[in-house]
Order: sequence, then structure tokens, then C-alpha cells
Amino acid sequence: MNLLECKSLKVGYGCEKPALIECANFDLAAGEVVALMGENGCGKSTLLKTLAGFIEPLSGQALLNVDGVSFKNVRELGLRQVARNLALVRMSNVAPARFTVREFVGLGRMPYSGFLDGRSADDERIVESAMSLLDVLHFAERPVAELSDGERSRVYLAEAVAQQVRVLLLDEPNAFLDIPRSHALFNMLRNLAESKGMGIIVSTHSMEYAEKYCHRIMVVDDGNVRVGRAHEAREMGLFDWTERK
Repeated sequence: MNLLECKSLKVGYGCEKPALIECANFDLAAGEVVALMGENGCGKSTLLKTLAGFIEPLSGQALLNVDGVSFKNVRELGLRQVARNLALVRMSNVAPARFTVREFVGLGRMPYSGFLDGRSADDERIVESAMSLLDVLHFAERPVAELSDGERSRVYLAEAVAQQVRVLLLDEPNAFLDIPRSHALFNMLRNLAESKGMGIIVSTHSMEYAEKYCHRIMVVDDGNVRVGRAHEAREMGLFDWTERK
């Protein structure tokens, strides 16, 4: 089942500037992880923000499928419904000033909470599980603002996991992680997608992680989008852009 479908999607910041991506046709299926790759400035982050509904597409469609119904723009859904189905995690987000790790991860349950943010024992269990999965339980009571970049990135991911979305968009989640934690992160993303039927798009500069842990690879190159199976990426020339001088 496709959770997200893009048809002739044109991405950019307005008619007065050249489009960053001229035509994107791809889909995201339940249970798969897709690596999003390309040179700096090619439009990866802009594409993710467009899929998340923060930026209007210049043309074309990005269809979000929710319970068998397709929405051509996530803004057609209410905020609560969007939050239950799709999340964009950006590691460059400013750390909240006074939230502890536990409180911040708990924000992921807000789309499911009732009046006055009343949380159930099940909500608390999900928060605890998300923190355990991302290995942040041992500093759950520390302020998020005092964490290292690597620690904070895991907290941001834990909040998204607690949110239990169907579509997870990640903008360079391993940018501040060391090699062992990067491997653990990508392994966790694959297991998460396959076990929970999620669709995940993860922006990364690492060919190694993309090939080893992702099902497919999507490359943005000179305004065009090409997609292929991870094990066929080299044969298809999807990494040719990395060898330019």
C-alpha cells in the first residue's frame, strides 16, 4: 500500500526563482525506508518540507493516503490528523528552553490526548518505549537544551516515534551521530518501517547506510529525481553525482 504518492511534483520557492526540482514522480510504500540523496543545495530539504505541507508545490501533486482516502495536500487534513499521520524531523530545530527529555518526547502523544492534554497509562507506556528505543532513558530528566547535538538528535527522533505516524520524513538524522549510533539508527529505522508498516524517507549523505539499510534510493540531481532499488543503485548510476569534480 502506498502511503505517499508524488505526481509531476515541481518544488521551489516561487515563480520568480528557478525550481529546485522540476519533476518528481515517486511513491512511498508502507514498510519501506527510502534514502534521499544529492548534493548540498539540490532541494532535498525543500522536497521534505513540501511533502510535509510547510511549502506549497509549484505544480503537481503530493498525495497523502489516510485510511484509503487520498489528500492532495496535507493541509486538507486538520492539524491533529496530520500529526497522527506524518512528521518531519529536522535536526537543526532549536532546542526547547525548559523541557526535559521526558516532557519533550511526551509531546508526541498530544495528537491523541483529550481535553487539557490528559494522557493515559498507554500514552506513558508509548513514551517510555520510544525513549528506550532511542537510548535516551538514562537522561530522561535532563533539559533538552543542555544535551549534546548527538543526544538531542536521538530525543527528536524519540518524539517522532512516540507520535506513531505512518509517514516519517527525516532530514539528515545522523548528522551529529557517531558511526556506531548511525548504524544503530538506520537499523532501527528499517525495523521500525517493517514492523509497524511505516513509510520513511531519510535524507543522508552516506552511501554505505543507504545501500545497507534502505530499501530504495532516491537521488535529486540537476532538478530531476531518480529512484531505484538500493542493491541496484550503483548499476543504475545513481551515485554518479558523487564523482564529479
